[in-house]
Amino acid sequence: MQLFGKKIDVREEDIFSELLHFLLRKNNRLLSNDEVVELTGVSSNLLYKWVKSGKLKNTIFPNIGAPCDRCGKLTHSNICVSCSTSIVNTLKQEEKDQEWFNRIQRNDRRTSTYYYR
Repeated sequence: MQLFGKKIDVREEDIFSELLHFLLRKNNRLLSNDEVVELTGVSSNLLYKWVKSGKLKNTIFPNIGAPCDRCGKLTHSNICVSCSTSIVNTLKQEEKDQEWFNRIQRNDRRTSTYYYR
C-alpha cells in the first residue's frame, strides 16, 4: 500500500494503533519498555523505532525510550544528552586545537622567512 508516495506496512501501523490504544489508558502510561513488551508482545525493536521516530512522545509516556546510538542508555532521541554534550565539547576542543595549530603555522612561517636586500 502507498500513501503520499511512501510505502507503508499496514500490519505495523495496525500494531502501533493497538499499542497506542493500550498505552493511552490512564494506568498504562507509566509502563516501562520491558513491561510494555511483556504485556503486549510487541517487539522491543518496533518500540524503539516508534520512540526514535517520535510516534511515542516522552511527554505522554515518560518511561518508554530507545537506546542511545552511542552509549546504549535509554533516551527519547537518537543520542542521549550526555553523549551529545560530550560530542559538542569534543568539537569545541578540536576547533580550539585547530586555531592554535593555525596560529603556530603562521608564526613559524614568519620566523623562518628570509628577506634578501
